[in-house]
Amino acid sequence: MTTPPVRKPVKTPAGFNPPAEPPKEVGPLQRAQTFWKKNRGLTGNPKFWNIARRMLAMRARTTFGKSKVLQKPDLIFVATHHKAMTTYFHAVQKSLAFALNIPFERLQGGVLPSNRARMFLSMQGKQDLSKLPKYRGVHVMRDPRDMIVSGYHYHKWTHEEWVHRLDDNGRSYQDKLNSLSKTEGLFLEIDHFIFYYRETLENWNMEDPDMLEVSYESLMQPGKDGIYGDIFRHLGFVDEELELAVDLMRLFEASSRSGKSSGAISQKSHVRSGKSGQWEAELEPEHLAYIEQELGPVLRRFGYT
Repeated sequence: MTTPPVRKPVKTPAGFNPPAEPPKEVGPLQRAQTFWKKNRGLTGNPKFWNIARRMLAMRARTTFGKSKVLQKPDLIFVATHHKAMTTYFHAVQKSLAFALNIPFERLQGGVLPSNRARMFLSMQGKQDLSKLPKYRGVHVMRDPRDMIVSGYHYHKWTHEEWVHRLDDNGRSYQDKLNSLSKTEGLFLEIDHFIFYYRETLENWNMEDPDMLEVSYESLMQPGKDGIYGDIFRHLGFVDEELELAVDLMRLFEASSRSGKSSGAISQKSHVRSGKSGQWEAELEPEHLAYIEQELGPVLRRFGYT
């Protein structure tokens, strides 16, 4: 077995542990541009226009308190992690919140939902669930090795604010990634994952009856429609509201949103490939040894061997 390398911990905060703040407000034009970029494949899909009409009709009905989801007291949410379907579930949940006419929040870091929220997306799965009122949640987990590889490629070009934050030496996380060889850049991305996610995943409560555990990989396989139903039944959806939720999951699948086939690689896209098992072709034995040393228990805890 390859001897794990001895590596010094990363000392700079640049690119690590971004402030837990709500997303900045943007104007309608910027929102439209962002939606188009991430979902440019939708408008040519006849199902998009059918679902849009259903959403408008449902919103009109739920304005008068007829939503079956609204009749239940639970706070409902999906918890994901970076490069594990955050954009996907944001689109689905925000669409559902519009149709149901309920307050929705997208939360960064450990920020808790406001008292008015009925549905939220946890972007990094870092909320202290013991501080929430009665809830029903879904946790989406992806093989950390794939999250690392996907994050490495994405962080080299993304315009997200945190990767451009300067450290004490005037260098950003993105600058560092782009100045390194791929081998060293992947080591830096592994360190980023360890710093930001290891404690969260080591302490994740796998026995919480109010949380449904769902793997990213299962959502990439045939038969995923059944899992779509499981997700929203767990969150309390029934009848036409459940049907709409499942149809939105189908609508916002990566191939439909981006207009490219599943598994196709696009270097400068939020959804670069989406294919599972990318790590096998990209991580070197030294990377795998280091991941085993630092994240082995996490891999096994979530069934990634």
